[in-house]
Amino acid sequence: MRLHKSLIGLAATLALAGAQAATVSYNFDYPQSVADIHYAGSLGLFDSSLGTLTGATLKLDASFVTAFTAYNKAAQAQSAKITAGTDLTWSSSLSDLSPLLSPGNFSWSFTSGPQSYAVGETKAFGPFNDVGNYSIDLSTIISSLQTAGGGSFGLTCDSLSGLTILGGGNNIDTTSKTSVGCGANIVYTYDAKPTNDVPEPATLALLGMGLIGAGFARRRKA
Repeated sequence: MRLHKSLIGLAATLALAGAQAATVSYNFDYPQSVADIHYAGSLGLFDSSLGTLTGATLKLDASFVTAFTAYNKAAQAQSAKITAGTDLTWSSSLSDLSPLLSPGNFSWSFTSGPQSYAVGETKAFGPFNDVGNYSIDLSTIISSLQTAGGGSFGLTCDSLSGLTILGGGNNIDTTSKTSVGCGANIVYTYDAKPTNDVPEPATLALLGMGLIGAGFARRRKA
């Protein structure tokens, strides 16, 4: 009976030795471009033939740069406050993922503050720039992120930009230049399937027979 338990323990140890934790990742990067942007990127789904998926994390990145000018075209001095704003939002072709993306939406706002403009005066502001990133744990939707043979899903970033003017009596002309970029990275963690180094069942059987033979030999000597 001891020998039988030893064989079971050996087989289990050898089987577990073949499985190991691993990661695989996919990403895209859309460089800063003149706003507004609409970039339809894609990321890979996990190939379930690689092993058992244990976790997934999605990281969303965004960057923003803006500068603007204001010109007083009135025949008298004017006071005005100008604000440049940009919103960047995410959406996905994967229905289970879409509700999880909202924390990764970004909103930027930069202002000139209250300014006085002489007749014919132009003022320039910026450039203002900022970056944002957000990581999302996707463990709750793991089943939707994998398929045999792999595949991909869509992930889109959109921006909306504009200027608002307070004051100036409609006499302040503005120009602006805004650029926005976005990127995403998904990392899958999984338990890889046993490698070919793990003994085949036939090999384990031969090993067992050898150990059994060794056991009989010991009994005869006794």
